[in-house]
Amino acid sequence: MEWVRRNYLLTGTTIAIAVFVGFITLTDYSGKSTSQSAAQPLATEVTPVLPILSCFDSATVTISVTTDEACPVDLLNLGNAPLEQIYDNDSVTSQTHPVLLARFEAALFAAKLEGVNLYITSGFRSLTRQEKLFKDAVNKYGSESEAAKWVLPAPYSHHPQGLALDVNYPGDPVGASWLEKNGASFGLCRVYANEWWHFEGVIAPGLTCPPLARNALVDLR
Repeated sequence: MEWVRRNYLLTGTTIAIAVFVGFITLTDYSGKSTSQSAAQPLATEVTPVLPILSCFDSATVTISVTTDEACPVDLLNLGNAPLEQIYDNDSVTSQTHPVLLARFEAALFAAKLEGVNLYITSGFRSLTRQEKLFKDAVNKYGSESEAAKWVLPAPYSHHPQGLALDVNYPGDPVGASWLEKNGASFGLCRVYANEWWHFEGVIAPGLTCPPLARNALVDLR
């Protein structure tokens, strides 16, 4: 059964609406009717709409959504958007993106309810580590182009950016299959058709995962 439990606890929010009128019929004090073009929208005072934020309660294993700027302190913040690199090109991270880890932790709680075991085999990798893995893959597959289908060079891989997780590799594809089926609820997606273990936070929680790329060459750009 697909994991789709979600509580909608939206706070009050006013949506901005501009109303346009083509012509307005006016009556002056003499009783004569005239028509006047209304080119401007009717102005109304509005409150900005905040993005919907997903929050996970590990005690009840449910997801709530809110328009507040942050989740309550006892809930996991799953974010409200696809996860992107939070460091510029001159910076280096040393950890997996904290929201990506929160999404995985939430999925782990849900999987346990169904007797499914999830674990991270590889998350963040240093640039040096990633480059070594790529060189090893070149030796294994015989060329850089073939190797990059499985292991990207350090500047292109999402592991050194803290944005990728290898899950249940190499011996438990069953758990990874559960995550592939249910991960969208938490904002986690399998991204490559040739790697059942590789997941990223490429969507906001609750949206639909994109089609699988054939292999990692799609990110070699």
